Amino acid sequence: MFQQKITELKNKITEGITPLVSSDYVLLNLPYYANIGDILIWEGEESFLSSLPYKCLYRSSINTYKRKNYFSPATTILMQGGGNFGDLWEGHQKFRLEIITQYLDNPIVIFPVSVHYLDKSRMLKDAQLMAQHKNLTICVRDKGSYDLLRQYFSNNILLLPDMAFWIDPASLKQYMRPSSKEILLLKRTDKELSVGYDYKQQITDLGKIDVLDWPTKQKGNIIHKIINRPIHRKSPFKSFADYYAYNVYRPYLIKQGVQFLSSYRDIYTTRLHGAILSTLLHKPYTFFDNSYGKNKSFFDAWLSNVEGIRFVEGDKG
Repeated sequence: MFQQKITELKNKITEGITPLVSSDYVLLNLPYYANIGDILIWEGEESFLSSLPYKCLYRSSINTYKRKNYFSPATTILMQGGGNFGDLWEGHQKFRLEIITQYLDNPIVIFPVSVHYLDKSRMLKDAQLMAQHKNLTICVRDKGSYDLLRQYFSNNILLLPDMAFWIDPASLKQYMRPSSKEILLLKRTDKELSVGYDYKQQITDLGKIDVLDWPTKQKGNIIHKIINRPIHRKSPFKSFADYYAYNVYRPYLIKQGVQFLSSYRDIYTTRLHGAILSTLLHKPYTFFDNSYGKNKSFFDAWLSNVEGIRFVEGDKG
């Protein structure tokens, strides 16, 4: 049931994005930070791009990007997908707009994102700026985001699954652990958490419930702080950071995520990539919404017909 869905979603990505990448490329706005979900997106992007006959000319995060860069107009500019398109995570949107307005002659593709604006006037301003670019494709990963951008943005808008579905599940098996622990409630601790929902009330299984965020986000995780140090935004090693993030940090976080999730018998998650990684690991799970409906919209678009996946709205506590 899971593998069939993974293959289906992977094929949708291939059909949608392959025609958009017809040259060597750069990959920008990469996640050199503790969110395992965003790292899974990056891993899926790299897996997809490795299937194409083009090479990556440059990779960077917001903090390592060199503002004086010049990319030939023949270079395709690719930008990291995720849940940060809008005004909730302003740094990422500001960077996108900077690149889009600087490189009006380059084809630009934004990998599948979720969209959320608190301020409609900000959205209209962004739409106006992006309209200046005549070869910009914005891929979105849920129907709510698609409908919003189709209404207000004049760019090419595509509805496609999250890029993490391009990860080969077989590559994750080496990190899997026996499910020796009982119940995990993977509960995000940032501003996307739905306030006022009693998630535990929805968990009726008997057993010990561990309420945790990704292990890399847990306070006191000294190992992660050490691993993250060379690519921290204040690091003096920026010339080394891109190489380190690609070759060391990225595989480390993927390993951490798989070991963490696979060690539990039952999974409940408020994190979208808790759901996606569980799918890739062929583990049944229960899925809760985030603060603005991203998870529900994603579930409805891609996962609603998969046996082993249950979505609950959550009751107000």
